[in-house]
Order: sequence, then C-alpha cells, then structure tokens
Amino acid sequence: MPPVLFRAPAYRDLIDQNGATVSSSAFRGKVQVVTFLFPYCNTFCPVIAAHLVGFENLLAATPLAGRVEVVAFNVDPGGTGPRQMRDFLREYGWNPANPHWEYLTGRPEQIRRVVTAGFHVDYQKVMDSGSDDAAEQATPALAVAGSDPQPIVANPLAARARVDYDITHEDVMMVVDGQGRVRAIYDQADAVGKFALFDKVKAVLAATR
Repeated sequence: MPPVLFRAPAYRDLIDQNGATVSSSAFRGKVQVVTFLFPYCNTFCPVIAAHLVGFENLLAATPLAGRVEVVAFNVDPGGTGPRQMRDFLREYGWNPANPHWEYLTGRPEQIRRVVTAGFHVDYQKVMDSGSDDAAEQATPALAVAGSDPQPIVANPLAARARVDYDITHEDVMMVVDGQGRVRAIYDQADAVGKFALFDKVKAVLAATR
C-alpha cells in the first residue's frame, strides 16, 4: 500500500490553460498526477508532457478514466499564461480542452506558495547570456544528484518566443490521493513510463476506496 508522505497544499482561484478558475477542492475524491512545467522548457518538460499523453491514452481505455486528473503547475507565472500553456500542450500531443488535464497558473506569489511551500518543489529564474541561440541552449533544469544530463528537446514555442531567461526547476512528479495526500514522488519525472505510472495510480485508488 503506498504510504502517506505529506498533505498536498490547498489553493483557490488559480487559472487553467483555458482561463477557467480552479481550486484544489475540485479534485476531491480523485487521484491526481501532479507535475511542474515551464512552457519554454526544452529539457524535462516536453518529455514529461509526451509521457503523460501516453498515460492519459492508456487510462482513457479503462473504467478509471473519470477518477484521475493530471494537474500541472506553471513555474513561470510571471512570464507566461494560458495562451503559452495551451500552445505548449498542443505541441506535445495534448488537447487543451481535455477535461482531465489542468495546467494551472496564477499570481507569482500564489504559485510560489503552492509549488515551493506546499509541494516542496523549488524553481528559479535564470537569465541567459543573451546570445541569439538562447532559446535552443537554455540552462538545464535542476538535476537530481546522480542523474544523467538531460538532452535538449525541440520546443518550437520557445524558439519563437526567444526569451532571455530560463526557469530551472526540479524534475518531479507526484501522485496525490482523493483525500489530498501525496502517496508517491518520482524524482525523475521524465523517466516515468506510462505503465509504471498507471500501476501506481491503480494502487493509490485501491488504497483510498
């Protein structure tokens, strides 16, 4: 049985990729797969998004589909918003209208409180050197000790935006049960396969009936 690690933070009035207001109470009774994404990322985030598309497609073919939500938090709330979040999702195979995916943003202080104070996931803004290929050579996300360097992944949204900064952040995914308790933490979210994640979600659902 997956252990209870800590209680996930409560929040109100965050904004999803479609501009709708979302509070944590909307997920009561459902298992959440939680992750943290930067729309202009070209390392971990595109890989995580693509893997979650595979997971959602696997889930959709089962009776569990209505009991699970994918919830991502935008770790660049000061520089990006719903439009960039929608574009990011589309690039990696997701339909932003999918009711089982919520990509959430808000005021910078709101996101900091939820992500860092609540989920204990760090992120920070790092300015690039200003070279013309900054978008293609973004600073890699914060690495977990002992992990391998992450290859650069194409992100057309980042290439178009050509921003002069990166958001370094931890490569983390969590599974939260229907009572708002974190039951699993993956420190290398980009390496989590759809079948392993599906098995973990099933175990969390079984433990919280």
